[in-house]
Amino acid sequence: MRRPLLVAALLGLTTSCASSNWHLLDEGYAINPADDDAIAVEMHLNQLKRLGGDVNSPEFRLFVADRLKWHGLCPSGWAALPCVQEGSCIQRTSRSVTVLGRCLP
Repeated sequence: MRRPLLVAALLGLTTSCASSNWHLLDEGYAINPADDDAIAVEMHLNQLKRLGGDVNSPEFRLFVADRLKWHGLCPSGWAALPCVQEGSCIQRTSRSVTVLGRCLP
């Protein structure tokens, strides 16, 4: 009975380690385009602290806009989804925060 639980736990651990985002660790952020105009910006908490600690700050928004341009995404700019303002769609982990947004037309 314990063996299937142990195997499941090890598979979960292996999968999470294999899919860890090295760019997030190296650069402090990761940008994941979701579909045509949706994006998810994951930022390491240390990087967020350097920007003032607030995902609604102008510093955070400018940082993301610059990185999107560097990666050839959202040439007309970007906007966080309205739910980011209130915080209901911000994902937080022990090491990062993820903000959802969309490219402007």
